[in-house]
Amino acid sequence: MIAAGLAGCAGNTDNSTESTGESTETRTNTEVANETEESTTSDTTPYTVQIEPNDPYTFEEVPETYGVGTSPFIDMGMALGIHPTATTGLERAPLKFYDLLNLGFDESQITKLASDAESGYDKENFYAADADIWLISRKNIGRYVSWDDSDFEDVETRTGPFLGTTLRFAPQAAVQDEPNPYTMYEAFEKVAEIFQRQQQFQAWQSLHADLMSTIEDGLPPEDERPTVAAIWRGISPDSGRFRIAPLHRFGNHTKSYYRLGMQDAFEGQYPDGPVGYEELLRADPDYIGAVGALTSATHEEFVDTIIEPFESNENGQQLRAVQNGNVVRSSGQYMGPIVDMFSTEAVAKQVYPDEFGEWPGSVGDVPESEQLFDRRRLIDIVNGDL
Repeated sequence: MIAAGLAGCAGNTDNSTESTGESTETRTNTEVANETEESTTSDTTPYTVQIEPNDPYTFEEVPETYGVGTSPFIDMGMALGIHPTATTGLERAPLKFYDLLNLGFDESQITKLASDAESGYDKENFYAADADIWLISRKNIGRYVSWDDSDFEDVETRTGPFLGTTLRFAPQAAVQDEPNPYTMYEAFEKVAEIFQRQQQFQAWQSLHADLMSTIEDGLPPEDERPTVAAIWRGISPDSGRFRIAPLHRFGNHTKSYYRLGMQDAFEGQYPDGPVGYEELLRADPDYIGAVGALTSATHEEFVDTIIEPFESNENGQQLRAVQNGNVVRSSGQYMGPIVDMFSTEAVAKQVYPDEFGEWPGSVGDVPESEQLFDRRRLIDIVNGDL
């Protein structure tokens, strides 16, 4: 079994995983925090970081705690070994991956900023959490509450700055007028700079490069790569309404399909709203991608709520992807470094099993000999063992 300590977390759980069968000593959170503090000595401060669209912010000391919303920033913090202090609702959060890696994610140590992703925000919750930094977009919060600049400034004065941004949508689908200003790894580098953990970021870059080298070596020629209709905000086959997500280097929630070289079945004709079966049948993609379902659903739930309803629907039955068993799932809005590794591996196996091995249905069931990235190395990086 493998265990990892996380800075900022009051305690570790005893979760187990079948990742490598090895054992390792679990370092306490205090030890990890002390090592981090020693490595970020006074000569590193003050330092300034800018995350668009926010103004540059100068840190007089390295922040220790942070709050997040429903975004990749929670996964970036976890990838650096730092447990969040405050979050919005965690119903769709990527906790299954943290459990699999035994990262000790402890909900009891988290202050809830809102009841879910889109409601329940209250300034008193921010004051109670008292995070050093908020990796949350002001604009995102502003969709759900009627805060003006003075409200944000009041929270910042009493706690820490808001430095988050949107990391989800591609420029062609500038949903809510805020397309991504960064790729995921560009934003991750900013977060590593905030917490002064640049060496961990470099280790993540290396791990990521190794995975992508494996992927690129196994991809077929471009003209042989299949088309996909990536569908987000959930899939209900019987509703006949599907929201299409573009594939683009800045489309963080569809990056698993983009980086595997899949062709966008709706390229150049992205709809403003949901499409029906008529449009889906006209595009008739080789694959249908359920964006987010790898994180939010078990294999059994995916089959029960998406696969079988498509197969039973008279319109769904006409789609080539359904006929050929090519309805696949990936992670979505929480796509940070950890989630990205699992999602890339999962989609590679679902789409190209001859090159990357059969997909067993669940991330926890991939045999060690067929894993496309080293879980042990990933945990070492999270743990600061570089």
